[in-house]
Amino acid sequence: MTGFPIDWREVVDEALRRRKADCLTQRDLAALAGVSLPTVNQFEQGEINLRFDRVVAILDALGLFVQPGRSDSLQSFEHAARRRWEEVVADLPPDHPSRQPFGHSEQAYSLELEKDLPTLSKLRETLARAPRHSGWPPFWVATRESLRPIIRDGVVECWLGKPDIDRMFNDASHSDFWQISRDGNAYLQRGYQEDGPDLQPGTIFDVTLPIWRTGEVLLHAAWLARQLGAQADHKIRFEARYTGLAGRELHSWAKPLLHVGLPEQYRARSDSVDLKVVTTVGEVEDDLQKPVGTALRPLYERFDGFSPSPTLISSQVGELLRH
Repeated sequence: MTGFPIDWREVVDEALRRRKADCLTQRDLAALAGVSLPTVNQFEQGEINLRFDRVVAILDALGLFVQPGRSDSLQSFEHAARRRWEEVVADLPPDHPSRQPFGHSEQAYSLELEKDLPTLSKLRETLARAPRHSGWPPFWVATRESLRPIIRDGVVECWLGKPDIDRMFNDASHSDFWQISRDGNAYLQRGYQEDGPDLQPGTIFDVTLPIWRTGEVLLHAAWLARQLGAQADHKIRFEARYTGLAGRELHSWAKPLLHVGLPEQYRARSDSVDLKVVTTVGEVEDDLQKPVGTALRPLYERFDGFSPSPTLISSQVGELLRH
């Protein structure tokens, strides 16, 4: 038994603070957690006679509870990958670009494969053949020996932000860290392109880049699932986290000629957001804009309630697919 008792009031106060920081109403939180509105209200009043699974659901929705689950669960995989990234950057100065000091995105997926799993060396070979939809694709497999993915502790792992390597780009957006396991769990962390050398870091957030990044990761998941024998109805669990959002303004920076309809300033009032969507291989292949739009809605809402038009989502997904 631990010698540190749980301060229930402190737990509730932190959950309340996190909900307000994320600009969520009690009704929003209830929907995210899959519980009733009265349950959220009772929890925030400090009620101690709530069912434990409902308390866990509320804390989980706010990012305040790490479920142990199976050792190969996506949540456990993400947690371990974050810890590993902290290890690889531990010796870098606090402001080093490879630490992504102004925030980053995390994107992860799970394929939940059950049989005929590839060896890690075979998986690495397969990943090297992944199609590219942009100039800087997710889970990029470099052929240069110093940047080539390694096989470590049951995963294929790559870190492109190594400070002792002569790289063409040394900014946060080109310091990707990723891991993929042979049973279909994948994790990618990368800095923001908006924090590159030509802009003041931490000030803007591009309106189109999340569409491309989310679409690319989902396409990668569907492609890898097919390579490993999955069918169209095979489920893909996708999760993402964006940090360092507070104070950033929404802009059409990556595509300045694109008429997005941003007549006023949309500024993020909270610092982070967690995204989740469950889709299938077939849906990603046939109707990609649907899971992309569903996943990204809470992210855009952080910017003063901005809601991208379906046309914006569909046009950017269409352009992505044409690549």
